[in-house]
This record gives sequence, C-alpha cells and structure tokens, in this order.
Amino acid sequence: MFMYLVSFVMVMSSNDWFFVWMGLEINMMSFLILIYRRYSLGVIESCLKYFFIQSLGSVILITMFYIDYDILSGITSLILCLKVGAGPFFFWFPSVCSGLNWMSCYMLMLFQKILPLMLMVMFSHWILWYVVWVGLLVGVFGSFNQCNIKQLMAYSSIHHLGWIMLIMMKGGLDWLIYIMLYGLVLLCLVILFMEGEITDFSMMSSSDSKVWFLFGMMSMAGIPPFLGFYLSWMALYNIMDLSLMYLMFLVMVSVVMLYVYMRVIYSVMLDYNYYNCIMVGYFYNYYGYYSDLISVMGIIGGVLMGLYLLL
Repeated sequence: MFMYLVSFVMVMSSNDWFFVWMGLEINMMSFLILIYRRYSLGVIESCLKYFFIQSLGSVILITMFYIDYDILSGITSLILCLKVGAGPFFFWFPSVCSGLNWMSCYMLMLFQKILPLMLMVMFSHWILWYVVWVGLLVGVFGSFNQCNIKQLMAYSSIHHLGWIMLIMMKGGLDWLIYIMLYGLVLLCLVILFMEGEITDFSMMSSSDSKVWFLFGMMSMAGIPPFLGFYLSWMALYNIMDLSLMYLMFLVMVSVVMLYVYMRVIYSVMLDYNYYNCIMVGYFYNYYGYYSDLISVMGIIGGVLMGLYLLL
C-alpha cells in the first residue's frame, strides 16, 4: 500500500517524463500486488489480462514521450485511454472486473483512472472527443441485458468515464469533483455487495439489500434528490455551450442509460428473477431486442420532441 501511494505522489510531482512513466509502472505493480490472490483462478486471470494491457501501453508510452509533440499528444492520449479502458479500448475492462473481488473492482473503477486522466489533461488532444462519444455509447449498450452485477458496474464505469473526460476536455477542475462524487456513490454500492457477497441480481433476497440497492442505483442514474443527481447537473452545466447536435446526443444517451438503470431496479424490486428479464432463451432472444428497441426509440422520440418544442 505504501508503494501504491508513493506512485501517486511520484507522478503528480515529477517534471521528467521518465519519472512519470516510472511512477505509472510502480502504480501498476503495486496494484497487482494488492489484488492478487494465489488460490483464485479468476483473480489470476484478471491480473494477467491487466498486466498485459498495461505493459503494452507502457512500452508505447515511453517511446512517445521522446517524439515530436504533435505526434506525441495524439498517440499518447490514445495510449492513456487504453490504460483506463475508455471508449473503443473498453474490451479488457469488463472481463478484468468480473474476476476480481468487489474492493479490487472499486480500486480499478476509481483510483486506477486518476493518474492517466491527470496526464490526459496535459495533452487534451482533439481525438479524445471521439473517444468520449464512443465511451458513452459503449457504456449504454454494454449495460443492456447484463445479469452479472460486476459487468453492469464495469459498463456503467465506462459510461461515467466518458462524462468525466467530456468535463475534463471543457477545462477546469470540475472533473475531479465528479470523480469524488462518483466514488462516494460507487462505494455505497460496493459495500452493499461486499457485505452480502452479492455477484448476481438473484442473490439479493433480503428487503434491506433491495432498498439500499434501490437508493444506490437511483443515485447512479442521477435521479434527484440523490447524490448522483449532482453528477448529472454538473455534466449538463459544463456542456451547455456545445452545439445543439452534441447536446441532443448527450441528452439521449443519458436518458437511455436512465432506462437501463430503471429496468434493473424494476426487475430486482418486484422480485422477478432477473434471468427471466434478459436473453436466456430463444423466445426472448428473438423478441427481447425488439422490445428494448421500441422502448429506446420511444424515449429518444420524446426527448427530440421536447428539444424541438424548446427551440
């Protein structure tokens, strides 16, 4: 844990790119030591995946630090996105989360994103805008029909990371406040899942766990007066100067993500077996996509009509 904390101080205080890179490597190795469990095959597999991805990014990163700045800023921004699993580089993130315990997942979803994001602020390349759009869409559509809570929280983290990067691109330190508030909301859910040893929706049988899950998911969805509402308010406040097309896209993505959260809450609170609410058989595999598509199209149509009437 000491070396893990030292890596944060080292990256934040270094003026040389080599020491920044070294701090990132110390951070990776100390994180692997913290999450490693010898007798858990799932944890070992997740550690190997995480080590491979981070090592690949680090090899390219140390090379980019000593190349022309115009080339450096674009490629380095993409490598940092790979290290946090943002946008099109999300492929490793859900599977790594699935094999870890809840506290390790919490560290991966929150603390392991801070240092790469701080470095992204220094580059702030235009290509990050495309990473943000892809990340928001991946978070939304990846969350559909998830029966594994860790997978759902992983895609939710990818979605929130898109919002964090969007606020970061607008300048200022609001993205740090967003991370802290998101960390508090996520911590409440992680504590609930840890105490109940919950990894699946069907394992929430007690009324207390369902009530706390309801509060946590409503906060994650940004419903007032929960803490997550201030995340949505902060994000919308920072994007008000964007063009109308961007605003429409961001609002639609937020509404569809709200639909995903409410669908999960509906299934859990009404005591439905969540496996019956997702694609488990041919019947729902055929008709489930159409019901979701119709619902989402109705939501998007309502949002577009509302925006049209406001103009």
